[in-house]
Amino acid sequence: MVNPLISSIGEALQHSKETIAHDIYQSFRTKHDVQFSKIPQDSFLKKLEAYVEILGSELKEHATEDTNLAAREWGKEFGNHAASLGLSAEKAMLVVPILRRTLYEIIRAEFGREVHDVKDYYEIADAIDPILDRTIYAFTQEYVEENEKSLAQVQAEVMELSVPVVPLTQEVAILPIIGTINSTRSQLLLTQALDRGRELKLSHLIVDLSGVHVMDTYVAQNLFNLHDALKVVGIKAIFSGLRPSLAQTLVHLGISFEHVAVVSNLKQALKMADLSLS
Repeated sequence: MVNPLISSIGEALQHSKETIAHDIYQSFRTKHDVQFSKIPQDSFLKKLEAYVEILGSELKEHATEDTNLAAREWGKEFGNHAASLGLSAEKAMLVVPILRRTLYEIIRAEFGREVHDVKDYYEIADAIDPILDRTIYAFTQEYVEENEKSLAQVQAEVMELSVPVVPLTQEVAILPIIGTINSTRSQLLLTQALDRGRELKLSHLIVDLSGVHVMDTYVAQNLFNLHDALKVVGIKAIFSGLRPSLAQTLVHLGISFEHVAVVSNLKQALKMADLSLS
């Protein structure tokens, strides 16, 4: 049999949701001396009110793990919103213990007004805690997933910026490569160079390697692939700035650039492309 006191507590939460939300917010400000500067106070209070309303409703309806969808949806929505604003998960989660304590203060106040059995208290706790826990789980899961998507997007944008094809003339462009070339960047290098080469209708693409400090057989093979792919679409690749130490390493690895246009510096590369610095 469902304890009617649980429904009574749920109704009390709904009735006093604005006061409860304000108390939670003020307790948060007092205890942690911080505020959600990225979420206006009115907006944050409305979110808290909405959650208290949901919590009250689910207590009244005696929601179970399978039916308390509203609380989980609230957690997901707030997690998504917090992540999109760049709000610290740690700061957002500071509200949870305050929310829980405020709810239990309401319960204790009810027990102070009326005489209830100890088991009633535990039944109420058993009804409230799972809802809170599942809300927290939904928030955390959505926050992490949204952050991962944002991070992946930023990484993709940074990766694209790391492969800049810069036009020098209508037919000649330069692709300066700086840093380490991994598998992802190598594939992007090939795709971007081909796409931009066709888009710009290039005759020559100078690939400047002066900023590359480490090269292995995998990277060298991908440079060969880039050379061959550009050749197929009518673009001559010229590799410049290959460091002597790297060239020596490639020789030791048995890699030859015999059929590839390789020059020691950018000036020579420009000359090969019928351009001049003077």
